[in-house]
Amino acid sequence: MELPRLQTIWEKHRDKGFEVIAIESNRETERAVKFIEEAKLGFTCLENGEGDSEVVEGVFQVWGYPSSFIVDREGRIMYYHLGFDEGDEKVIEEEVLLEKRSDSSNPGVVS
Repeated sequence: MELPRLQTIWEKHRDKGFEVIAIESNRETERAVKFIEEAKLGFTCLENGEGDSEVVEGVFQVWGYPSSFIVDREGRIMYYHLGFDEGDEKVIEEEVLLEKRSDSSNPGVVS
C-alpha cells in the first residue's frame, strides 16, 4: 500500500515545500474517501476527471498503477516510478532528497 508510506515521506519533508498529490483514477469516490479517512492521509487527494477533464491517462499518460512522479515547481517530471513494493518508499525519498540537493528552490511533488 503506497499511500500510507508516502504519507510518512510527506510528513518528513512538507515543511520544506514538499507535497504529495494522490489522484484516484477509478472514480470510486466512496471507497477512496473511506480509505483516506482510515489511513489518515493528510496530503491532497483528488479524483480523476472524465472526458476533457481526465488527467491520469490524458495528461500524465499513465497506463500502469500505482504510478509515482516527482515533479518540480516548474512542472517538469524529474522522476517516474511504476508499481510499489515494500522498500520503494526509500527509493522515492532518495529521489526527493536528490532533487532538493540539485535545486533547493524547487522541492519536488509526488503524485
